[in-house]
Amino acid sequence: MKYLVLIGDVLGSKQLPERAQFQRRLKAALHGLNHRRKTIVSPYTLTLGDEFQAVYRDASGAFADIFTLLAQIAPVQARFSLAAGEIVTPINSHQSIGMDGPAFHRARIRLEKLKGQGRLLGIHDSGDAWWRLPTSSLAILSGLIEGWRQKRLQLFAGVLSDVSVPDLAKQTGITTRAVNKNIRAADLDEWKRIVDEISRLLSEEIKAR
Repeated sequence: MKYLVLIGDVLGSKQLPERAQFQRRLKAALHGLNHRRKTIVSPYTLTLGDEFQAVYRDASGAFADIFTLLAQIAPVQARFSLAAGEIVTPINSHQSIGMDGPAFHRARIRLEKLKGQGRLLGIHDSGDAWWRLPTSSLAILSGLIEGWRQKRLQLFAGVLSDVSVPDLAKQTGITTRAVNKNIRAADLDEWKRIVDEISRLLSEEIKAR
């Protein structure tokens, strides 16, 4: 069967002055994601060093989870690679380890490319011409989010999850006016439309047999 594999990698984790404390915070954040998303079939699991991975049934919610995690670990950054494809081994519903298949291979290849490019976010595409625009769009978004502070990351995670402006204001501790100003300044509504379309394309690829 086809699934969506996510592999993440914390940037500069070995150089963090309080690495043990950060790792506890990262584990707590990953644990929180595992309990808020029903489409996760193999939970977020720390693997090598500060790498982590998870498997989704489809792409719905995956980008919201990415930005939720980025907000929770800020100012520390992480890169994320997503790939749709087959998993040929049984799904491990307890830990995201001991599985294999093209989806994992593709996600790993994209992660290594992201490291070489210095980008934070990317998807493996099939190479078809119609994937060029989604791939390029994520490359642009990746460059933008490097300069986003925690509040904006948190706001975008909420926008991707269809949280209302009043609720976003409560969650972030700022006024509704400030929320709307941030949304307009960073074109968060437009980016939501783009990310939602990329999620739809990934989910369609997962459904294809």
